[in-house]
Amino acid sequence: MKSRVPALGAVFVLGITAGILGLPGYWRRGLAAVSVVAAVLLVLGQPVPSLAGGQPLATATAGAGPFNKVWTYALSQYAQASQTGQSLTQLSDGAIVVGGNDAYQPNYCFKQSHPFRGGAWLVAVTSGGGNVWQQLYSTCASAAQSASAVSGTPDGGFVLAGGDFDNPACGAGCGWFAKLSGQGSILWQHDLTGAEAAGAAALAALPDGSFVTAGNETTAPALTLQALITKITAAGALQWSRTYSETDQSFPGAFSGANFTFESIQHTSDGGYIASGVADAHFSSGYADVLVVMKLDASGTVQWSNVYYGTNWLSGAAGSSPYPIFQTADGGFVLSGTVQARTYPFENLFFLLKLDAQGNIVWQRGYGGVNGTYDHTSEQGGAAATSDGGYVLAGESDVFQQAVNGWILRTDGSGNILWQKSYSGLTSNAGNVFNGIIQTSDGGFAATGDSWTPDMTYGGPGLWLVKIDANGNVGTCSCAQDTNTTPQALDLQAYPASFTAAVPGLAFSGVNIKAKPTSIKPTTIFP
Repeated sequence: MKSRVPALGAVFVLGITAGILGLPGYWRRGLAAVSVVAAVLLVLGQPVPSLAGGQPLATATAGAGPFNKVWTYALSQYAQASQTGQSLTQLSDGAIVVGGNDAYQPNYCFKQSHPFRGGAWLVAVTSGGGNVWQQLYSTCASAAQSASAVSGTPDGGFVLAGGDFDNPACGAGCGWFAKLSGQGSILWQHDLTGAEAAGAAALAALPDGSFVTAGNETTAPALTLQALITKITAAGALQWSRTYSETDQSFPGAFSGANFTFESIQHTSDGGYIASGVADAHFSSGYADVLVVMKLDASGTVQWSNVYYGTNWLSGAAGSSPYPIFQTADGGFVLSGTVQARTYPFENLFFLLKLDAQGNIVWQRGYGGVNGTYDHTSEQGGAAATSDGGYVLAGESDVFQQAVNGWILRTDGSGNILWQKSYSGLTSNAGNVFNGIIQTSDGGFAATGDSWTPDMTYGGPGLWLVKIDANGNVGTCSCAQDTNTTPQALDLQAYPASFTAAVPGLAFSGVNIKAKPTSIKPTTIFP
């Protein structure tokens, strides 16, 4: 199993393992969306004087079209490149904003004795990939800040959820929430305090400018993860928060002290919310992970909740997928993410699970496969509902070329594959992974993630952003290749579940994380 970390949106190491906890469990993705050496690197020497590094600012709507670019920079052979793209959104002016992380800030803080500092890095580009602005948000402490989710708001700006590891009020890091203008200026920001660690891996903006977040919290001394939802007003006040804990009676296979975390949340047509996540379970065959879907009203009261697992298929490990969930026109829902086979070679598949309005399974499909016992489709980085009622799924797979490449497939509303493609970044024989995908206003898609450089000395991941048309093409670039898989049958079943709800003692605390313009020029990937 993967290790779990509290959901704050960056990485860091608590040094607490399943063995110490007496659990098979694992900390989770949120606070740790990237590793401690993967928060972001940006400023090239001294702070640059303008948002575009001395170049004219681009217009957000200019130059529409597909592109494939990587923003990467290594400080030295000892401090290699380490940038990641975690989430993205499109603003009302057409700009695409990527929220990511950078491990290094060369000379940014003017403290050469501490070369490894992290920050949340946001890059905004036009719909054609031209620079609009770049900003690094950091207190200059070691691996101090991170960004895990961004979402556009009705006023043309956006909201952010991430992690702040430079606040002594939270032993393992605070959740960091901010409202920003369309040019990246912070309008308000707060840390979420009152727990050892509490934060969000996902958020959903609402029509009135408020937003709701999903993640987890952990408290001392047990350090067990409880799923967490927070509701935040447009003005930046913590309106309410709720935790949900697993007990021995939660569902077949549940046990007290198990970890439970939310990965995704969406607003529903009745004014409530639908949330999805992963919970620990213990079956006769051993410890495992199960999918969870919970329907809540506008105040966070549970209306129904189910877990999903099968004889052959279970949830992928927590942290392996954001498990996005969408409401459908018929009042039901579609859940995506990663499922894992119970037996060797532990095949991983992307999946779509169609549910009715009460969470009963209507249909289910798996996508991907294995090639022998070595190559397999692995972590899914995200999914989006498309304007035609279908879905697009993005992540990574090494099934096709015996190398990890980004993989995107598009389906219709019944889960039938319309097209599927593998995408290479700076290199096709190292790690290329998509962590998030959205449909853009022109009907195409934008996906962000990490692309590794081939340099053996200065190599490392760079922030990867790909803009494709509605059919998955990047112009005439040979970096997109057709793949050939067919949907697989799954055997997930729904089981009613019950989790203990509580009002945690969380509060917002004002912080003053500074933004600094950066000027990293991306590498364009040509045919």
